[in-house]
Amino acid sequence: MVATEGAAAPQVGIVVHPVKQRSSDALAAVRRATRHRGWPEPLILETAIDSPGSTQVGELLSQGADRLVAIGGDGTVREVAAALSRSGPASEHVTLGVVPTGTANLWARTIGIHGASLDEAAVIAIDGATRDSDLAWLTLTEGDGTTRTHDVAVVMGVGMDAEAFAETAERAKAALGWAAYFVALGRRAVGEPMTLTALLDRREPVRESARTVLVGNCRVLPLGLPLMPSASMTDGQLDVLVVAPRSVIGWLGVAAGVVTRRRGAWTAMRTRRARHVVLDLDRPTAVHVDGDPVGEAMRVEIGVTPGAVLVRTGSAASDDPAARVRALVASPDPDLPARAGALQRSRRMSSDHAHEGLVRDAFLGLRGPDLTRFKSLLNSGRDHRDLEHLVYDVVDDEGLRRDILDHIASEAALVDVPDLHVLSDIDDTLRCALHDDRYPRGTVYPGVVALYRALDAGHAADPEAPGDLTFVTARPMDPFGLIEQHTRRGLRDLGLPPHAVLSGTFEGLRSHDAMAGVKLENFVRFRALMPETHVVFIGDSGQGDIEVGRRMLGADRDAVRLVLIHDVVALPDEKREALRSEGIVVVDTPAGGALEAYAVGLVSASGLTSVVAAAERELELIEWDSPEQAKATRALLERDLEAARTAHN
Repeated sequence: MVATEGAAAPQVGIVVHPVKQRSSDALAAVRRATRHRGWPEPLILETAIDSPGSTQVGELLSQGADRLVAIGGDGTVREVAAALSRSGPASEHVTLGVVPTGTANLWARTIGIHGASLDEAAVIAIDGATRDSDLAWLTLTEGDGTTRTHDVAVVMGVGMDAEAFAETAERAKAALGWAAYFVALGRRAVGEPMTLTALLDRREPVRESARTVLVGNCRVLPLGLPLMPSASMTDGQLDVLVVAPRSVIGWLGVAAGVVTRRRGAWTAMRTRRARHVVLDLDRPTAVHVDGDPVGEAMRVEIGVTPGAVLVRTGSAASDDPAARVRALVASPDPDLPARAGALQRSRRMSSDHAHEGLVRDAFLGLRGPDLTRFKSLLNSGRDHRDLEHLVYDVVDDEGLRRDILDHIASEAALVDVPDLHVLSDIDDTLRCALHDDRYPRGTVYPGVVALYRALDAGHAADPEAPGDLTFVTARPMDPFGLIEQHTRRGLRDLGLPPHAVLSGTFEGLRSHDAMAGVKLENFVRFRALMPETHVVFIGDSGQGDIEVGRRMLGADRDAVRLVLIHDVVALPDEKREALRSEGIVVVDTPAGGALEAYAVGLVSASGLTSVVAAAERELELIEWDSPEQAKATRALLERDLEAARTAHN
């Protein structure tokens, strides 16, 4: 906007942090921008230690400034924004622009001007597009009941994050920039977690352990690393990020989750959203506001002030990567394959809260068999973007996720004939891999693929429905899905029916009991996603799957129709009998498993015959390590094959 004859030229008022690097250059850039437009010379006031910005805003407004510019870091921006938001009628029309000269510049990153030159930032600050932006308020309560209040521009942190900011001296920040903070953070990576009780809006309190908790509307860290990728300064909500690694391996998951914008068990991070957050802490704990240490507190209360200030922003309207999904959701004729495919292809959904709402709408628009079919289609894809990924990773907002899961549960209650879904381990269950010395390493067990197909077809309401097989593995999910993709490549050429993969976590590799715990968590998630199904679990005796089966039966015995354990460690007969009394059936071969499933009506006679035929055929293709190995294993196989033939006849 260039001043024209008869129109009052805007009056720019600048609040500048004079000791920040590049402040004088930034000030010169704003002056050039105003002169180029023919506007009056800007009004300029500097901050001081005892006057960080609020007083200056009042003076500039009283002198007629109608476009404020903050030159400095996030602390200066916070002071100016908060003062403007409390300025009465002026807050309705006076705009705030920012020329960032601080260390982290999180506000600038969030509104889309980080990376701009000083001249570009100056133009945006005085004449960019405008939008309402939220702010937040913070009340800290100390152990003796004393309270302190603070304004929050982008983020508040409690715990290790705040300790790192407190340790980072101004001289180090000046010399190292953002790296000074990460150096301090790295020194505190190992330590005791804090215990806290979190109350979000009016939900039930949640007690949990964490190394740090961040609350705010800031999407990114320095270097552009996404911190809370669904956060927004315009939605009247706060994002709550709980970071809770339990080991060095857990920190690798945290780093990977930040880089990839994903959340889930493997990242040791949990994201929630609320307008009002209360954290009760077990001990006095460090707190920071926008990177500035503000002491310790026993209780932290933070709330959002929607649309508090009118901001000049460099964010341009972006293209809509979810247009296809939106059109399919709105269509009265649900094209289920197209809808599932569009969701799986929309890689940007994990970074946009509005897209999370589209995922929710894609589920809520379907009912009964259509919903079940849609979920199965999502599980029949060729990569990790399956049903679980959409609901538990893409959808960060717990409220939206609860909407999806509640809808799934209500529709499941209307299903008359439950479909049968197979949950299977991979190593030493599908393929000889770790503990089994009866076969050459890497051998796919004779008849096991036919067993999966027989279980699918033998009880399923729709035998041709894709996605009725899910592999539950302790192999960890990495940030890029590379490990799962490697797993899928290993399964691709085995003639398996369409399937999904539920991966483990790096933490779950610590012990067999930890592996069992991760697999049970996956089972609980699976039941929440597919409550209308019955389940057969197939595992092995080598890595905690017996305990997995036991816990599955304890968690949902009505849904778990059969637990089959492939014995690879030669369990004694008395152990097998004891397990059978618990509902856990131990078998030596897939043919033996098919016979057990046939006995309880889960595999048809033709299905049993197909398993026998496949096992006989595949047995002849094995290249044995030794004659002794071949003789012993053939004896087991022939015993079970003969029993299966006899049962069928």
